Amino acid sequence: MLGICPNCKIRLKEPPFNDRDTNEVMLVIKYRDIVENGSLPKSVEELGYCELCNAKKEDLDEQRK
Repeated sequence: MLGICPNCKIRLKEPPFNDRDTNEVMLVIKYRDIVENGSLPKSVEELGYCELCNAKKEDLDEQRK
């Protein structure tokens, strides 16, 4: 996975961290669970946060700067 969230594409090892999950193994397990149940994770724009790693939209915007 190379250090990114499969849903929101935030880089896991770079700040801001703000109580988000950075464990790649746990993110893959969550992702596979969602996909195997016949759906896809909702987008960050839809929820306001990442369904897998809990990164907020503001965290994504801050990291892209």
